[in-house]
Amino acid sequence: MKTDPVAQLQWLVDRAGIGDLLHRFARTLDTRDFSAYVDLYDEDGVIELPQPKGGTWTMTRAQMSTKVPLSLARYSATHHISSNHEIEIRGDSATSRSYLQAVHVGPRPSEHWDAGGWYDCRYRRTPSGWKFVHVRLTAVWTQGNPSDFEV
Repeated sequence: MKTDPVAQLQWLVDRAGIGDLLHRFARTLDTRDFSAYVDLYDEDGVIELPQPKGGTWTMTRAQMSTKVPLSLARYSATHHISSNHEIEIRGDSATSRSYLQAVHVGPRPSEHWDAGGWYDCRYRRTPSGWKFVHVRLTAVWTQGNPSDFEV
């Protein structure tokens, strides 16, 4: 951490802004505020998600407004927890690793599939604050089967 008080204050403000962005990421998915979710990404932002049968699904910001609602439509609710935010800031760019636990609820609350892992993210400072440039989910464990809840 920097020793200059002004630099320390800026570091704290930036870290808080990125932490808030990570929390909004979870909240906008769970409240299904998809336009706010898309707005968390810079214009060239992308997310990479692992697929159950292997491989990766990459979605651009331009695709998110239609694909994210379709992807989550199969669930009656979701519950994402974001923690252990390890953030490194370098000027107008930053990276982080944050832990995730997510519950995806089927038609009945007793029916769900769960996942845990982490997000590795890259950020860019913009005139409207920090934005995601790249989000990559690494799943460490899952329980249940997401295909049980096909749309």
